[in-house]
Amino acid sequence: MDFVVEGKMVLGPVERIFSKKVSAPSENAAKDKTYALIGSNNGLTRNKIKIEKITKVQ
Repeated sequence: MDFVVEGKMVLGPVERIFSKKVSAPSENAAKDKTYALIGSNNGLTRNKIKIEKITKVQ
């Protein structure tokens, strides 16, 4: 299943909005995958990433 995950991340003093499409078997797996992808791409820990909405894509 595909999910669109939306939220905010803190990059230094700036808060940025993101939207990421991920493929995962469940919402929780999509959430974990988003934390891993954004964290590794931007050098952020999970406490700097806030997921606000997860939507299943048909």
